[in-house]
Amino acid sequence: MSIFTTIRNHSKRGYYVLQALFAASALTLAWSLAALGDTGMLASALAFCLAVSLAAIVILYYLQRTIGERLRRASMDEIETARIMNTDALTGAMMRGAFLDELQRALGRPLAPRQATLVLVDLDHFKQLNDSFGHPFGDAALAHLVRLMGQLFPDVMIGRLGGDEFALLIRDCDIAATEARCRLLMEQLRAGMVHDGHTVSLSVSMGAALAPAHAGQPANLMLLADLALYESKANGRGRMTVFDTDLLAEKRHRRFIERELRAAIYLNELELHYQPVVNADGSTYAVEGLVRWRHPVRGLIPPGEFIPVAEATSLIDTLGAWVFRRACLDSAAFPGCRISINVSGEQLKRDEFVAMLGRVLEETGCEAGRFVLEITETAATAATPEILRRLEAARAMGFRVALDDFGTGFCGFNYLKTLPIDAIKIDRSYIKSLSHDEVARVFVSALAQIAHIQHLVIVAEGIETEGDLALARAAGCNRFQGYHIARPAPKEALAAFFRGREPVALAG
Repeated sequence: MSIFTTIRNHSKRGYYVLQALFAASALTLAWSLAALGDTGMLASALAFCLAVSLAAIVILYYLQRTIGERLRRASMDEIETARIMNTDALTGAMMRGAFLDELQRALGRPLAPRQATLVLVDLDHFKQLNDSFGHPFGDAALAHLVRLMGQLFPDVMIGRLGGDEFALLIRDCDIAATEARCRLLMEQLRAGMVHDGHTVSLSVSMGAALAPAHAGQPANLMLLADLALYESKANGRGRMTVFDTDLLAEKRHRRFIERELRAAIYLNELELHYQPVVNADGSTYAVEGLVRWRHPVRGLIPPGEFIPVAEATSLIDTLGAWVFRRACLDSAAFPGCRISINVSGEQLKRDEFVAMLGRVLEETGCEAGRFVLEITETAATAATPEILRRLEAARAMGFRVALDDFGTGFCGFNYLKTLPIDAIKIDRSYIKSLSHDEVARVFVSALAQIAHIQHLVIVAEGIETEGDLALARAAGCNRFQGYHIARPAPKEALAAFFRGREPVALAG
């Protein structure tokens, strides 16, 4: 682009003044050439022409300087604006998008790959830090982490990928040196931060992957580093793991399940199916809500595959809240009928569980008395005083508590006197054995007698034949559930089942 075009684009007035001056100079020069006979006139014309040309040159120089300075400042402002937009205001780390762009450039092209190490860094127990010391402390902890990383890794790119997750982009594959610096980082974090006169120790989990040894594309490298990070968390946190191919199969699957399940919860793509629980006369006592996940690609994923993954992470709390909210919203389809929902032992380990119950009830306008919280026998035998306190708090709100899968673990009859429960669900393995196993018959009959003495509802699970139903009724069970009665189904599909089966009063 010529200087005149630049001036025209940025200062039209200056451009027109220059055009006028150069035009005047050219006309004067042409006129003087036509008047060669008059030397005096020629001298005056040449002098005027020179003066106008000098003025034009001065103005041209001035415009060139001022416009150039203006463009330089604009360019610097643009660079600074881009830097601010690409930098996290709290920590000074690069924003996710800018970091991923830099990662793409650092890895080079597939035919000309470059060496690099990607390290993902996650601040451990960040939610608990916020809950215990407040969000200002949590923000200070993140800034402290980035400051230490900047000191120990002055030659690398530091990016913030999420709330408490960061990344280091190291342009070599000297993993021994990287691990040494990471250990030093963890040691300095353990030394802690001062808060209200007390030193609070911090810890991070880290996962690393190498390019091109492990992967050459940014997305794949990020996935493998994430798998290594997940392994660090699963092994107790506060450590670094370098990706190994042995991690790939199982860990990739678990991580896939976790990520996809998180998306399914937030996008409301899960389903809640219901299985009726009936009284001895066939009237409906309750329905049990059972979560189902129909993945758009993999089809129906069984609960046994995704529930353990959710329980290994805080995702079980989010899943549990989704199930309870869905049950509340569906409760209008089951008038006069209780709804049972399964509660993980992991949920009971946190006070947030009781708070979540109250919050969802308030949001949906439902009553706690409509719901039964089912806990497994395993969770009951491992119940701490804090867990028992939470169960008592739920019962005080109006919820009923059922002990599920009784007989599968080490929960003796003595537990029935101390646990805050209202119902017992006998495991299906005992119901199936009633026809041929005398020990099973004695066990179920004794349990039924104890339940009746303590005014507990006793539910026989796994009723698959008319014979199962008759034997369970004879053993003293007063509620029944199983495929012989009805299979789990969406609430709309249960309309036919409920025709002619009026639910009993909720007082039972």
